[in-house]
Amino acid sequence: MNYAKTSYRIFGNYAKMVKDYFPDVKANLHKADMKFTFEEYLSMTLFTVMILFFIETVTISFILAFFFNIIESVVLAFILSLGISAGVFFMFYTYPSAVASGRAKKINTALPFAISYLTSISSGKMAPQLMFKAFADFEEGEIAKEAKNISRNIDVFGMTVREALRREAERTPSEEFKDILYGITTTITSGGDLTLYLKEKTEELMRNYRRMIIKYSQDLSLFVEVYLTLIITGAIFFIVLSSIMAVISGGLGTALIQSFVVFILLPLISIGFIILIKSISPLE
Repeated sequence: MNYAKTSYRIFGNYAKMVKDYFPDVKANLHKADMKFTFEEYLSMTLFTVMILFFIETVTISFILAFFFNIIESVVLAFILSLGISAGVFFMFYTYPSAVASGRAKKINTALPFAISYLTSISSGKMAPQLMFKAFADFEEGEIAKEAKNISRNIDVFGMTVREALRREAERTPSEEFKDILYGITTTITSGGDLTLYLKEKTEELMRNYRRMIIKYSQDLSLFVEVYLTLIITGAIFFIVLSSIMAVISGGLGTALIQSFVVFILLPLISIGFIILIKSISPLE
């Protein structure tokens, strides 16, 4: 029996009691495409928090017993464990949202090219249900998963094309893809030209993508200038100046400070810059 099923067997009833207080978690689970039911995920959260709380309380009480009396150790351990467990609960609460945001970014990045390919398929006058099936078989990545869900809902669950599109529009984490799915649904319902609609959306998405790339290149140039000017030049200036001051004043701690700046502070700042640049990259 896996962890999710074990958690649900123990805490399933409690999860059902509190699930109405976390409607956003349910929505984010669908958007994150996580393979757990809402009740299973809540059960896992409660089970994990309870186990950690018990282990933390016992462990921290044992450690604090060397410095305080038994009652003080237990009280302090209880308070600390409560805070740590609350932090773990918050991590479980926000994790589906973080995964959904990551999926949305990947979908939005691939969307201009995916819709361009979908336009090519549509120009062959292929039926919409076959169009999404062909798209899902050819493409890879998060947007292909969305297309596979649409195809599966039509072929396996017997939904109409419009029903499958609406269902996926409600579950996708990408607002742009959601608008396109609703647009396709409206076009099919009204009997409009689907190829023309997709072609217009492709042109719009490509324009937005080019603007995003240009903005990213400008931001990247700014970050490089800041890094070279403030970090590299500033570090060199600090090392030279501190060396001169050490010679004049005879300071003994200068070498230690310089080592800290060169071997710890500069690498940490560089890692921070790398993380910042990757986080704003439209290609990540």
